[in-house]
Amino acid sequence: MNPKKLFVLIATLLILQTVYSQSPRAFGEAHVLRSLRQLHSAQATYQATAGNGNFGTLQALSQAGFIDNALASGSKYGYLYNVSAIASMPGQSAARFSISATPRAYRKSGTRSFYIDQNGELRGADTGGIPATITAPIIDDCTSGGILDNERCTILDMRTLHAVEVTFAATVGNGSYGLLDELYLAGLIRADLGNYVSRGYNYNVQTIGYVPDTQAATFKIWATPRTYGATAIRSFYIDQTGVLRGGDKNGGQANENDPPINK
Repeated sequence: MNPKKLFVLIATLLILQTVYSQSPRAFGEAHVLRSLRQLHSAQATYQATAGNGNFGTLQALSQAGFIDNALASGSKYGYLYNVSAIASMPGQSAARFSISATPRAYRKSGTRSFYIDQNGELRGADTGGIPATITAPIIDDCTSGGILDNERCTILDMRTLHAVEVTFAATVGNGSYGLLDELYLAGLIRADLGNYVSRGYNYNVQTIGYVPDTQAATFKIWATPRTYGATAIRSFYIDQTGVLRGGDKNGGQANENDPPINK
């Protein structure tokens, strides 16, 4: 055999050996993490549209066209998904949800169990095959700092901020929304978001307080690349309607006239 062809063949075999020697569970868990992020985004969109302020079951999310049939069945990538959605009680508590993903066959289809709720913090641990809860350690899959990851994770953070604002207004906000430092002091968001800088983005928030019988509470949140073209390209905008919007604004702010972002 030609020496060059032999070298290519050996190199290819070594690469394949490396790939297939890795645990298939690791690949499955990576898909599960993406599915949980998808479900979190779907819940935020559902709340702002068909849910009329409340979150939905897997079947409701599927009927609204936000998730596929496999995920709606509650079984995908070797994991079982369970959704708990609690409706809002005006003047008392905000709508909330939690989602757990548990290996269908512990150690065969997966080892870690995962959990996410309306706050957007992805959690997980080896729980011996039982569902994870809010006490599980946080999993941060947004640490690379690349443009695509920064934008992907900022989209998730913007949706989370909308849900958190709703929670704040229904509780300590007494009907009004909060600035990011107020949300942080209330224990609802991470410290970096509370400092208005996160994942290659600068944040800006504007709120108008609730005045009974006179004025409805509103908020606007902007996320703008810290360094356009280096940390991120797209800018994002969200308000009390829950519709996330954005696009390439050459480093400027997005606004309510930009196209919706559905993923």
